[in-house]
Amino acid sequence: MRYELSPTNTVIVRGPASVTLLGGQATILEGPIPLNQPKVIASQKQSPMETENHAEFEIILGKGGDVFEIQRSSIPASWRQAAAALGQMREGKAIVVGASDVGKSTLCTYLVNKLVQDGQSVSVVDADIGQTDLGPPTTIAHAVATQPITSLQELPVDRRLFIGDISPSGVEQRLIGNIQRLSNGDEKSLTIVNTDGWIADLAAILYKINLLTEVKPDLVLGVAYSNELESILGSARFHSLKIDASKEILERSRVDRRGIRTEGYRRFLEGATARTIDLKKTQLSRPPHRAEIMNDRALRNLIVGILDPGGFLVEIGILMEVEGQVARIYSRAMGAFSHVAVGYVKLSTSGREIGFL
Repeated sequence: MRYELSPTNTVIVRGPASVTLLGGQATILEGPIPLNQPKVIASQKQSPMETENHAEFEIILGKGGDVFEIQRSSIPASWRQAAAALGQMREGKAIVVGASDVGKSTLCTYLVNKLVQDGQSVSVVDADIGQTDLGPPTTIAHAVATQPITSLQELPVDRRLFIGDISPSGVEQRLIGNIQRLSNGDEKSLTIVNTDGWIADLAAILYKINLLTEVKPDLVLGVAYSNELESILGSARFHSLKIDASKEILERSRVDRRGIRTEGYRRFLEGATARTIDLKKTQLSRPPHRAEIMNDRALRNLIVGILDPGGFLVEIGILMEVEGQVARIYSRAMGAFSHVAVGYVKLSTSGREIGFL
């Protein structure tokens, strides 16, 4: 369909869909949209498009896709205030916290676009291990933004670390340590850390407070509808800003989230095949504190991280079998690696979750 957009309004396209800007000028979260270059919007994703003058699009919707228009900007005023605050910082760390489906990743995308276009050096650490945009589920990643983007998935990743689970519960300290590892060292740069949506119960609150205490951000951006972050932000001794949740955010069910993870696994298992590893030459490290998985048979179908000598992720894989000093792993070509870490999620070779430790 042909779609014309006027100033002051926003058209929101929900995937699966394809959008092409045919004429005029338009932006997605302040990032310019190039002319005549189709943009694919994946299922369970959406893109808000705005124009200062006039824009004409061609929009093709897939099954379940949708398009609707609102008579205002989709960007809350508090998001603009957050961008201004980060612009004044110029360097340091900002952590984004909030529940699921409040727009944390969308906020991060908007902030990247505003800061990059202002000439600022920006890095992103995606620490949402269940719904990460920068890698397969169960991992966290670091990327440097050099140009505007329409989603975090477009960022060029330079480092990934394997956590092995899709929830921080049970791997809190491991996750915090790895977030520190990826967020430290970006001198004369601003690092934005995106986090998961686990905030509701006591264990989640304690985890988020410990995360803030150990990572020591210069600014905390709390994305919320109301006062749901009060226990976290009120207990942490860091400067924080309350950021309004997006009113047009796409809410997802557990089934939707599982489907997004499946696509994430598949993306990083595409082209995989069964490979054999000599355990006399390669260490196989099993999840700690899980006595029940000491039996080799219990390791079958668990996700694994194939790691280089520095502990960074080379590829993910699926442990098919351990027999004596040989392991068979379903993965893409591994490149140079030194050891294999076993995670907590069981997968089929199609990328579907079939169980957890």
